[in-house]
Amino acid sequence: MKIITQYDLRRMAILDAFEEALDYSGLRYSTNQLLRYGFEDEAEINLALRRALTVCKSLGIDSKKHFRYYYKVDLFEHQTSREWKVSKLGFYLILSNGAPDNPFVGAFQMEMLRDILDRME
Repeated sequence: MKIITQYDLRRMAILDAFEEALDYSGLRYSTNQLLRYGFEDEAEINLALRRALTVCKSLGIDSKKHFRYYYKVDLFEHQTSREWKVSKLGFYLILSNGAPDNPFVGAFQMEMLRDILDRME
């Protein structure tokens, strides 16, 4: 005999919204902060962001938990722009995938490698 479980769709929608809010609460960083770390412009940030998303995809990491975009509206300038909020992991993935001639990116990569090598000894 098969048992059919019926779920209240409204309750499921509420639980889904709650889970999404929890995920969003972990996105504490803005990709605009990367401009302080030697990223020259939005195009450079977007390239590193695409690489970070590719890393997540190749490792089976749910990128929705670490990367979300939203639209920012400037009523005075009549412009809309897309901005990204990211988790700590997302922020560091973007930073590590920045341009190799960026001194912050190079220093971050060297620090990670030193830490890995120290743990291996």
